Amino acid sequence: MPVFMLNTTDTARQLREAYESNDTKKVEAAWEAAQQAVANQVQQNMAKDLREYQRTQDRQVLAQRGYRTLTAQEEKWYQKVITALKGSTPKQSFVEIINSDNEEDIMPSTIFEDVFRNLEQEHPLLKNINMQPVGYLTKWIRNKRSAQTAVWGPITAAVEKEITGGLDVVDVKQNKLSCFAILELGMLDLGPIFLDRYIRACIGEAMACALEMAFVCGNGVNQPIGADRDLSSDYSPSTGWKQKTPVEVTSFAPSEYGALLSMLAKDEDGNSRSFSKVAIICNLTDYLTKIMPATTVLTAGGTYANNLFPFPTDVIVSNFVSDNKPLLGLMDEYTMYVGQSRRNNVIEYDDSVKFLEDQRVFKVVNYADGRASDNTCFILLDITNLDPAYITVYQMNQAVETA
Repeated sequence: MPVFMLNTTDTARQLREAYESNDTKKVEAAWEAAQQAVANQVQQNMAKDLREYQRTQDRQVLAQRGYRTLTAQEEKWYQKVITALKGSTPKQSFVEIINSDNEEDIMPSTIFEDVFRNLEQEHPLLKNINMQPVGYLTKWIRNKRSAQTAVWGPITAAVEKEITGGLDVVDVKQNKLSCFAILELGMLDLGPIFLDRYIRACIGEAMACALEMAFVCGNGVNQPIGADRDLSSDYSPSTGWKQKTPVEVTSFAPSEYGALLSMLAKDEDGNSRSFSKVAIICNLTDYLTKIMPATTVLTAGGTYANNLFPFPTDVIVSNFVSDNKPLLGLMDEYTMYVGQSRRNNVIEYDDSVKFLEDQRVFKVVNYADGRASDNTCFILLDITNLDPAYITVYQMNQAVETA
């Protein structure tokens, strides 16, 4: 499946600013513009494929271009959706579908799983997050400590308290992730394969943007807790957790970088943790203007060597990161739990956007939650004054004997 990227610098900035404003109308407008952008892109790409398919009627052509071969259950389900959307009473038809206990009326989990798989493949940040699909479960038990030491001896209240104290129940249902897609009625005549492509592209990109933004800067109010949030701050029911105080970085020299990494070496309880690499998450502008110059040198052979860090470091670009404020941390210590809503309510009509004569609107509802293991897994940096890399040359002065 080709990449339909909404995560451009302008789109990401508009979405981030809309969410930070806490203005519902701005958020709706930003998402509508983003959805329309990906819808237009998908339709443009599909037009050429459609003409080729109409000429040959060869499904192999579509398979070679990334269209999925639908299972029998998927084909039946999409056909039901097409019939409902094309009907004179689409909302009533959807009510009949989502309230049905018929197995054929339930959105096949394979559709969601394929969208989920593409998220990890096509978005570098999501690929590096510990994404935990939980299906239709609404609660998940996690170990909130990186490691716990086993204790030999009889079971005592103290030992039991220590073990259970390291467990945490994540309420995946607490945070609802909704995304919608607008279908022109003419697209419904293209059939299940093309509808599948369109739905997965729109839903997948919307989910990717929402999950990526939540990882970076989610405030924890009806959304995951972002890696840039300070869990030791006071929580506000309206604004959530405060952003961490940035740590100024002027170079990636071993002494300065080592001091930064030492802040990740212990958890919030003072227990040591081990790691063999870290990640820096930044936007593309900061990478090109700050981080690349600070980690690139000209070698004696006349070639450039880049991404030179004193410690193994992956640089991950996400345009949802604010300028001059990248994140440094341990990707394995952040888990995103992604589930699905009630089985027969995965897809439903959207009553907030009216059904027009030439369009149909539907939305997909999922549940998600995410958080770092504790407050010490990520550091918010300030690279405003980050120096470019250079090679230091030491000159040894030797006394010259005179006759």
